[in-house]
Amino acid sequence: MSRPARGVGLAIATLAFTAGCTTTDPGTPAAAPALPEPAPPAACLLDTTVLATTTGVGWTPDATTASDTRCVYDPDGGSGQEFVVIAVTADPGGLDGIAPVCASDTRTPGTSGGFVCGLPGGGVFAAVVRGEELVTIAAARVPASTTAERLGTAFAEQLDLLG
Repeated sequence: MSRPARGVGLAIATLAFTAGCTTTDPGTPAAAPALPEPAPPAACLLDTTVLATTTGVGWTPDATTASDTRCVYDPDGGSGQEFVVIAVTADPGGLDGIAPVCASDTRTPGTSGGFVCGLPGGGVFAAVVRGEELVTIAAARVPASTTAERLGTAFAEQLDLLG
């Protein structure tokens, strides 16, 4: 056998020998890499831990209806009629344009430049401008397990986190 042929034969024998020494069973497919958790919808901006601490109520975003512009949070143990909605829209010209939703003399400025107010009928509303977006938070009804004052304080804290 010529020298080049002997070298090729040796290389094939070495490959055949080392192929049997692998630790992976060639019949077993490789495990697929773990996929990262999907990001929550863009409008689900509220810090539910802070919200729960301040209101005394746990809040869960409704992932089935959440989007990049709207997110609904349901209170733990709620009747289905109490919920918090956060909406993110293009800034239509500032906060003064949406202030009329507030009940008379209830608007309180927030430290982030936004405001919190009461809604006619007892709900709570808050708004802040964040960059080019207007972010509003509203609860038409206050869960029985908390108060409008606590919810207003929680909304003000959320505005500080968002603003």
